[in-house]
Amino acid sequence: MTITNLLPAILVAGPPHSGKSVLAYLLSQRLREARVPHILLRAAPDGEGDWSYESPEEVRVRQRQKGAYTADLIEDLLQAIRSRGLPLLVDIGGRPRDTQFRLFDACTHVIHLWREVDDRQEWAAWLEERSLIPIASLHTQLEPPDSLEPITGPLRGVITGLDQANPQGGVAFERVFERVQGICSYPPGALEAEHLRRAPQGVALLTVPQLAETLGISQPDQRLHWEPEHLPGLRELVPTGESLALYGSGPVWLYAALAAHVAPAPFYLFDARYYGWMAPPPVILDSNQANAEFKLAARLGVKDVRLKFERRQAHYVLTPLPVHVPPLPSDRRVILDGPMPVWLFAALAQGLRGRSVLATFEPRTGRIITFWKA
Repeated sequence: MTITNLLPAILVAGPPHSGKSVLAYLLSQRLREARVPHILLRAAPDGEGDWSYESPEEVRVRQRQKGAYTADLIEDLLQAIRSRGLPLLVDIGGRPRDTQFRLFDACTHVIHLWREVDDRQEWAAWLEERSLIPIASLHTQLEPPDSLEPITGPLRGVITGLDQANPQGGVAFERVFERVQGICSYPPGALEAEHLRRAPQGVALLTVPQLAETLGISQPDQRLHWEPEHLPGLRELVPTGESLALYGSGPVWLYAALAAHVAPAPFYLFDARYYGWMAPPPVILDSNQANAEFKLAARLGVKDVRLKFERRQAHYVLTPLPVHVPPLPSDRRVILDGPMPVWLFAALAQGLRGRSVLATFEPRTGRIITFWKA
């Protein structure tokens, strides 16, 4: 029997260069600031994420990977939408064809952006065929002012500020955000309580906010901001070599650090996108076998070896299979580099904890953050 997922999945729809991805980014940022738990699913295979709006241009160019929709990708995205554990924003591609419309059908609401009248009519026809609840239909322009029609029902008018080089929200954005926030908001703690209720039994359970509060770094009504200097305090709070289940939003190096800290004991994390509670897969070191869904390439530096991640285009949702790591020189710091899922960072941290130093590369700032020293 199929169980309907009642959590909202909001489709951000429109033709190429209409500002969809920028709007999705701005909405996600504001939802985070408002502490509204949610997921932003980049359903277009262009390799872009929040980092592409927050990083220097040279980083954006280096990290961006253009891809194509495949049958496997469609199935992966459908799995992500249908299995969502939090309210979802879906940033869709601008030229949907054939089976890509199944992604529309898996969503519950829609925000429609358009630049030209012809594009508006084409997309409106596609959307009217679905039973999506309309939130807004807005004409995007580069220059202000915004304007909204004084009507009830879905928002209609002009929205500006959806410029990738300088994303910023105006009056129309604020109205869209108010509606999205209302749709995605649940009673305080309701979603978290349900997730924590399903945590692994017989394992110490900690949340990222709990850790921050104990360390004294959380501030009321402010977004939690972690820094590498918090790592020693974290290690003092968490017993070495004892199983741990960790829940909540935090930087990948925080998860990697605690996964390495408790190894070889089991480490669990909550993956709201696809898997719920899960343990990172095992890591096979010094392996010449290729990983089926992604590449891990060892790039040697003078003092470091960078383990560079690259997703294979046909695989959008990575399956937690055993991870093969190529041979690495023993006398160099290992830097984990690339847009891996958190569970893969945790798996590599556990598998490589015998190394003298482990670090991650943070594309937003260009920093290399050391999270583990043997």
